[in-house]
Amino acid sequence: MSLPAVRPLTAIVAATVALGLGMAATTGAAYAAPTPSAPVTVDYVALGDSYAAGFGAGTSGGACRVTDNGYPQLWERTKADAVSLTLEACSGARTGQVIAGQLAALDAGTDLVTITTGGNDLDVFTRFQICMDPRQSAECAALRETIAAELTTTIPATVVALLTQVRAKAPNAKVVVTGYPLPFADVEQCQSFPAPVAVRQLANEVMGGLNTALAATASASGVPYVDVAGAFVGHEVCTAQPWIVGAEGLSTGTVFHPNLLGQTEGYLPALTAAIGTVDQMQEWIAERDAAPSPAPSAEPTVSAEPTVSATPSAGGSPDVSPTAVAGGAGGGDLPLTGANVGVLVAAGIVLSAAGTAAVLLARRKRVRLVAE
Repeated sequence: MSLPAVRPLTAIVAATVALGLGMAATTGAAYAAPTPSAPVTVDYVALGDSYAAGFGAGTSGGACRVTDNGYPQLWERTKADAVSLTLEACSGARTGQVIAGQLAALDAGTDLVTITTGGNDLDVFTRFQICMDPRQSAECAALRETIAAELTTTIPATVVALLTQVRAKAPNAKVVVTGYPLPFADVEQCQSFPAPVAVRQLANEVMGGLNTALAATASASGVPYVDVAGAFVGHEVCTAQPWIVGAEGLSTGTVFHPNLLGQTEGYLPALTAAIGTVDQMQEWIAERDAAPSPAPSAEPTVSAEPTVSATPSAGGSPDVSPTAVAGGAGGGDLPLTGANVGVLVAAGIVLSAAGTAAVLLARRKRVRLVAE
């Protein structure tokens, strides 16, 4: 008895398994992890007054008397190809002027904002000159009261207004407020600066009070405060190696400003300790911008289907939800979405192929027995 030719079983299984594995590989490729993106550029906007503009730390130019050695430029130059700096800081700017004229560069793409402001609001240099004149002691005493009031009212209010607008215009940026160094060393004699001890102490009290007000205001606004006063200890005016311009700056207006060492050894390390290096800022930006995994779209509810729950039914047997089936009793959920679907489909095809092979093998054996 002649029998119909039967296709080799191994060929059927091999073809089916290959199909299943191919589908699994294709599905896995579709959901492969994305290639890491290139390092980002730090969009940095520096706001504030002459301390941020670098006045006193080199040759200045322009209406804002900006130098190339302010702490914003110094931080940028540590990795210049990775930072886009917009220097809005301007010598002589008060906090209200920062609000009115320096915020246009801010937007949702801004990554970093540094702010140094408050010193000009107190008009420190002009008031200091009044207090240096013994004939104006009464005026000096009145100024001290005025400054004390400004430190508890005007300064906090204007700085809060500034920080509020910065946050609104640059909602994704890291924002920090820097303080100021105390100008004088706590010594009795100061040959490099002809000012009485009481006047030098007053200058330190005013700048210390400003730092306290800035720190409290920044903290209340949820913004980090960068303390630079500690970095300048031992390098104030009246020391052997001052990082602050002294009497030599009276004619140019640079007096009390950080010199080049003050910017490189005082402000820059303090800022870097607060915000990190350029590389660390890039990592922070990458983490900030990392998009969360998109949630699977919800399937439309079909009213004809009964509600499935994991609670026992009236008959005492618990209903089993699709999630429970996917996860199994031991946990480790396997949601029926994405790449897992491909894996399950491929597994189903392979199992189906194996079942088909078993049936064909049994049928072939049966045919042989009948033929014999």
